[in-house]
Amino acid sequence: MKKLSFMCTFVCMVGLMSSPAFTIEYGVDFLESSNPGGWTSSLKTFDSKSLKGKSKEVTADIWIKDVPEPLISTGFLITCDPSKLSIGSVEIYDGSVLPGPWDRGMAKKEQDTDGPGTYKVFCVNMGTIAPDKNGDIIIAKVRFLCKDKCNPTFKISTIPTIGFDSVVGGDSGSVYDSKIKPLIIE
Repeated sequence: MKKLSFMCTFVCMVGLMSSPAFTIEYGVDFLESSNPGGWTSSLKTFDSKSLKGKSKEVTADIWIKDVPEPLISTGFLITCDPSKLSIGSVEIYDGSVLPGPWDRGMAKKEQDTDGPGTYKVFCVNMGTIAPDKNGDIIIAKVRFLCKDKCNPTFKISTIPTIGFDSVVGGDSGSVYDSKIKPLIIE
């Protein structure tokens, strides 16, 4: 009986160790002067707190992190308090302005579609985008404009539209939206 118990424990442990554990999530990389950002040059600091600055402007790259497979699509919704912060510009890494992996003709951005202080970004690549060696894929560069002292507070989440999936795996067809927690930067 002890042998059987040990064997069951061993099999369970090996099963758990061989199952990939991942937490797909959004990442924000504030671009300081020493960090050029971008698909190939980013330092990818993945900040969890807001970048406080003397300037009234802050720029950040938005990534999807710990991606378990190539993606066919990704997207996000930024929400912020428009009395304190506005989104000055958003450029998708699709080759139109910034070099990157997404298809130019299949990338879309919309400001204030869910009211003031909201911005949606959606990207597709019919050939799928493989994550880099760290399991990350860049999405867009966002320039935030601060109304007062710059301490941008905002939330990034999947796009909550009925019948619409934000983050979809290219190999499995898995929809990852329900697995991605909103990222709040304060």
